[in-house]
Amino acid sequence: MLTYTAAELAQLLPEHTKEIMLALTRAGFEAYLVGGAVRDLLLGQRPGDYDITTNARPEQVLQLCVQKNWRTVDKLGHNFGCTLIILDGTAIEVTTFRGERYDLIDAHRPAATWYCDNLQEDLARRDFTVNALALDINGKLYDYFGGCEDLQKRILRPVGKAQLRYEEDALRMLRACRFVGQLGFDYVQDGEAGAACGMKGTPYFLPQVYPFPVKRCAGLSLERMRTEIEKLLVSKYAGKGLMLMMATGLLEQSCRVRKNGSFIKIPILPEAKHLLGLPQNPRFHLYDTWEHTLLAIDNSPRELAIRWSLLLHDLGKGLPQIRKPNKEGQPSDPGHEAESAKMAREILRRFHYPESFTNLVVWLVAQHMRFAPMLLTGEKTLRRWLYHEAKSGTFRSQEQLVTAFSKLTEVFLADMGATHARENPRLMADGRLLGRQVVEMAQSSMPVTGKDLNINGHELLTIIPAGEIKNTYKYLLERVQQGSLPNEHDVLLQAIQKHYARKHKRQNTDEK
Repeated sequence: MLTYTAAELAQLLPEHTKEIMLALTRAGFEAYLVGGAVRDLLLGQRPGDYDITTNARPEQVLQLCVQKNWRTVDKLGHNFGCTLIILDGTAIEVTTFRGERYDLIDAHRPAATWYCDNLQEDLARRDFTVNALALDINGKLYDYFGGCEDLQKRILRPVGKAQLRYEEDALRMLRACRFVGQLGFDYVQDGEAGAACGMKGTPYFLPQVYPFPVKRCAGLSLERMRTEIEKLLVSKYAGKGLMLMMATGLLEQSCRVRKNGSFIKIPILPEAKHLLGLPQNPRFHLYDTWEHTLLAIDNSPRELAIRWSLLLHDLGKGLPQIRKPNKEGQPSDPGHEAESAKMAREILRRFHYPESFTNLVVWLVAQHMRFAPMLLTGEKTLRRWLYHEAKSGTFRSQEQLVTAFSKLTEVFLADMGATHARENPRLMADGRLLGRQVVEMAQSSMPVTGKDLNINGHELLTIIPAGEIKNTYKYLLERVQQGSLPNEHDVLLQAIQKHYARKHKRQNTDEK
């Protein structure tokens, strides 16, 4: 991971970044690649973006850009000292060495910034040691805070005193969880740690939990909080990052949104708190409800709607109106999916998600228990389910229906794979087969509206009067949905010809 020579590191720098760094150094300035890009290069990963820091002031950077005929976006608001250069369609931020001071008024933006004179002082303001690394154009690595050692140990550690870093910028607490989710690192900080959290022996058990000044989240905007949670949810080790959010109390906090000139308090996810340590029936389940949720998330594709669905799918478990012992005296939560869906709608709406996204996630949560009993049924039961959903008004097209059932299949498999079923390859294979069957059935034979039928109105007008078009589509749609007619152009055309031939014959008979 960290065995690169300086020459090898220099070779890893992309051409657009080297071009800017070379221009700055030839003009007599210092220039370094910094932050996450250096971390990712050392880990053998492709950086998502590239940031350069320099002792050149913004006006000097801009002057250089004019000389080089580089396109720039300057005056980036609160990003003091930052110039955005566009080279080969790639945006590279060039920021002057700076220091920052924070106060308690804003939980994220610095109250004051100033230029500083050296690289070390600039790196000292960074959040975590693995992000406080710098690389010059010759591949020389600058590491003042032990970032390379932490990378080697797979540790995420704040630069300096953690409490100070988080008091400065509350968003760093959420970023800590997000980086744990993205990198799979263990979080540590200097100072005394608290008690353990989670079930021993699980991938999510935390042997010690460090204190976060979580009340500072109240000053964060909903937009920034939601962005960090989304990045965490779709990360490779999302469960690990979410466990850190739970253990530190971040999920129980609030952020804010401005409305009509004043701030409104927005809870993050306190509804999940009761899931930690909530027992489940050991006959089916490996973990408590929270760690089952985390394992299900990690089992699933890294797609936002699916992961939100799995995060929220068991929120109703353990609530007084839901939980009751079964005949064997084991924990049982009949109907929890309906309660979870109700809670999911409230949560996603307060997060200001579009209604279309909210409706999809709520549907996935509400339906996540439907697959399991169908492992023991046949095709007719699957068709009845599909027919009911196609007629429900939830979906506007067959494409939406197919997409929803494709995502539901992933939710079902991820949920099943977070139980003892994961130890039964045959059962998991049956689940995958069931998922393919229902998606293929939805795709081939379950139109939702007349527009999904493989026939158009112009053709129908050659057979029937215009006033009968609506009823004709309704007739064909019902037959295809019920499975008595395939959704094939020639078959549909023949069916409508026969239908109206019979209708015309009956009308003639009635007139006689």
